[in-house]
Amino acid sequence: MLAQGPAVGLEAWVEGKDDRKRLNEYQVQHHPARNGKSSYTECFLETIDERFVITVSKRDHPLARQDFRTSLSVDGSMIDQVAWLKTSSRLEWAELWEKHGDKARRSSLKFAPLPTTDDPTKVTIDPQAMKELGWIEITLELGEFAYSVTSAESTVCELPSILHYAFTPDKNRKFTHRFVFRYRPRPVLVQMGIIDEPEQAPSPPPPRPARKRKSDVIDIEVTPEGEGEAGDVKPDLNAKRVRYLEEQVRLLADQLKRSRNGSNVKDDVVDLTLDDD
Repeated sequence: MLAQGPAVGLEAWVEGKDDRKRLNEYQVQHHPARNGKSSYTECFLETIDERFVITVSKRDHPLARQDFRTSLSVDGSMIDQVAWLKTSSRLEWAELWEKHGDKARRSSLKFAPLPTTDDPTKVTIDPQAMKELGWIEITLELGEFAYSVTSAESTVCELPSILHYAFTPDKNRKFTHRFVFRYRPRPVLVQMGIIDEPEQAPSPPPPRPARKRKSDVIDIEVTPEGEGEAGDVKPDLNAKRVRYLEEQVRLLADQLKRSRNGSNVKDDVVDLTLDDD
């Protein structure tokens, strides 16, 4: 998330601790300073079910070679406040030290669902605290640091040496900027209309079962040759007619030949009709 206005060049983001992939940001907005309040840049952040790291960078800011007091708040509670010295262009929170009595432990950051209950007597959070849930806020204030003292060791595990500084805000170049992440799981962002869930293409209908055609079985009764009623088998009339016509044509040709030779021609009538007998 990039800042704008006088804070241009400052950047803050949240990324996975293992894959170092930045989390998705939505609706990034910049708000200038107004009514005595500092400028700030905010966005909606899509959570992941993995460990994450919070990072800020001043590499491209005109005041990159200056000191900043940097505060990290989560859900309205101050988590850490560190001196971001001029010698470093980048600051990140990958782990936090937690003290439990006289013991200390180092923990990674991870989003977790808020425990719920149906019993009103077991509700331990007030409405004002509910309003502050789901927020990560980073505040940068320009100033100078003076070296002080270091800390000792933990009784359980060795704590890193902590340098204590006295911070003095820069009155001549007063500058304060905040980054605000409103983190939500993806289903909530979809329900809020922050994310437009892509419409799923309707699945094709299942194929219809093949319809079987009803085949009518036709029984053909075969009668052996020579059986059956009389008259069912007819002679081959076409072959008989052809032989008869060929004979008549031969006779006419002989008569025509004899007439040309002067022979007496008997006026016989040629019957060209078919004798079926």
